[in-house]
Amino acid sequence: MKEKVTLNSQQLDEVLACYRQIESELRVKLESLKSPLELKFGRPVILFIESRTKKGKSLIEKARRYDWQITDETIHLIKDIAGLRIIVQHVDDIDRIVDVLRQRTDFKVVDEKDFVRSPKQSGYRSYHLIVQYDFNDLKGPATRYAEIQVRTVGQHFWAVLQHSMMYKYGLEVPGHVAENLRLIAEETSNMDEKMMVMRWAVSRELETDAIRAYAEKLVNSLFQQKGSKVEPITNLDPSSYFEKMSILELSFLLGQQGIAPSGFNPQTLSRCSCCDTPFLLHEKVRVLTTNCTSIAEKTADPVRLCKVCYSLIIPILRRELAPLSSVNRDWLQKEQEETKHLSRKIYQFFSEKVRSPLRKRLQQTAVRKGISIALQSSSLDVGTVTLFKAVMGDRLTVQVDSEWDPHHGEAETLILYFKMNYRVIGKVQVSYTYPEIEWDEFHEPELIEPESFLYNASELSRIFAQIEAELQERPEPFSMVISR
Repeated sequence: MKEKVTLNSQQLDEVLACYRQIESELRVKLESLKSPLELKFGRPVILFIESRTKKGKSLIEKARRYDWQITDETIHLIKDIAGLRIIVQHVDDIDRIVDVLRQRTDFKVVDEKDFVRSPKQSGYRSYHLIVQYDFNDLKGPATRYAEIQVRTVGQHFWAVLQHSMMYKYGLEVPGHVAENLRLIAEETSNMDEKMMVMRWAVSRELETDAIRAYAEKLVNSLFQQKGSKVEPITNLDPSSYFEKMSILELSFLLGQQGIAPSGFNPQTLSRCSCCDTPFLLHEKVRVLTTNCTSIAEKTADPVRLCKVCYSLIIPILRRELAPLSSVNRDWLQKEQEETKHLSRKIYQFFSEKVRSPLRKRLQQTAVRKGISIALQSSSLDVGTVTLFKAVMGDRLTVQVDSEWDPHHGEAETLILYFKMNYRVIGKVQVSYTYPEIEWDEFHEPELIEPESFLYNASELSRIFAQIEAELQERPEPFSMVISR
């Protein structure tokens, strides 16, 4: 049996030099991920990277805590001597980075700890990975371990704050300080999630099918609710069904209705009913209230909507709830017919200027590269709709989403969001102006100004060119059945 030899100071320095080499090589590999990720998602995903190699004094103190001898074998039991940290923008970026690291072939992930979904009691949140790394030092090939942490900039801010507190108090942090740190960690986590949802709103990464499904579910609940107190509204504005209140005020309202605090889960109550984004207790949210409808009456789960989901759902509710009004029913029917007529006009414009040329470009590219595609189209509708989607194998999607809320005024606005792999690469706004007709009781109506569509043609061309360029950069062949 080989005798364990305690390392002297020079031998320990040689071991640490080996880990500094690992730190340096891994950092270069991680830094190289920045540009491809930014190109893929259209924004910086990795903000910055930190790294360090433990000092000899730190290793000696850790070995003493575990009653270890400072030997070559025990040193290599410590998996975080070389440590690297990746700071990302948003919570969902953590999973993106972790997936990329798992797929690497130049090192192997051998252990993972998810402190994001299961934070430590202190409030600490981060994702830890232990990687096995093969390299060459002066003595030849060797295998060692390193730790990679992935966290958001908010989680990093909290960890730095907590570290400074720990440094001041040592391990004996006063109870009130520890509790305040835990509460700050929760608020930081909430803000992380809220910033992520706001990014979805800006880039429209929210799935239109999920939004529409929830809106239809909400409409069905209103129609099917027995004894519903829904009153006809002449302005057809479903926003009057909602009331702005804080989660704290909503909790008091439920208590006044006779629901005991044990009858509802505060953690669930403080999240959007549609997209599950978290709310702060004092934040004003849209709640479907009992003074307009009984949908929230005697229930611990009233409808709560964030600003993003509210703005996307309201146009659908406006269209679907219109038949509830018995006043001006003929006018309502006429407006619905005008909406359908207008929808056909705008969709015809979309088909000629967007869908047909885009489909032609995709098919030409597919022929040149030997790629088969599956094409799907939908009709224009109120709210958010996926109008066009092309799926190329299991690696690429090209998609066009629309956002439309008809007002039947002098002009209508349609917004088109172009996506590749569900990432928005461009937006085009289309403005439709109604034809101007002069009415004279002595003559036939005369067309003064024809209808018109205004849009940024150069931006549309740029988007088409970007799609073609990204397709050209993908050399691997795909195989897929063509359908329409």
